[in-house]
Amino acid sequence: MNIDNRLKRLDEHQAAIHALVRRGERLLGAADHDAPELARGRWELARAIMAYQGFKHREIFDPITARGTADQARTARRLKAKCVARGDAFRAYVAKWSAVSVLDRWDEYRPAAIAMIAEIKEQLTRERGEAAMLLGEPAGPMPRPPSTPALSAPMTQRPEPPGH
Repeated sequence: MNIDNRLKRLDEHQAAIHALVRRGERLLGAADHDAPELARGRWELARAIMAYQGFKHREIFDPITARGTADQARTARRLKAKCVARGDAFRAYVAKWSAVSVLDRWDEYRPAAIAMIAEIKEQLTRERGEAAMLLGEPAGPMPRPPSTPALSAPMTQRPEPPGH
């Protein structure tokens, strides 16, 4: 796979993740909290992140570790280790919030979800530049995802069910 194609595929993975993150932001900002939809979104995001992680390892980190210069290989190993740690942290987040009622713990869940979204966005931006550097390409402007309004302070009250 050539360099341009690897960066293009990385951008495609990132665009899919950004779309899922925007959906999550909309769900977190909605007045009505839809627990099944939030769970579905977490698992869809988990699958997209796992596919993205596998792509980076197979197509970027591992080949550069095997065939790059000593400095490139060292950088690729370091970035892969960070990627594994971030993946583990995200899987722990998904496991935690899949085992409880997010609606019963909304005051804790919503800020945790907002923080995770911020981490994911920052990570994607950083990784695009790191991948371009490893592949010997100028980082250039990364295709920017459509902007989403920032989420405001946590919503502390769940809407009352109809008739209450």
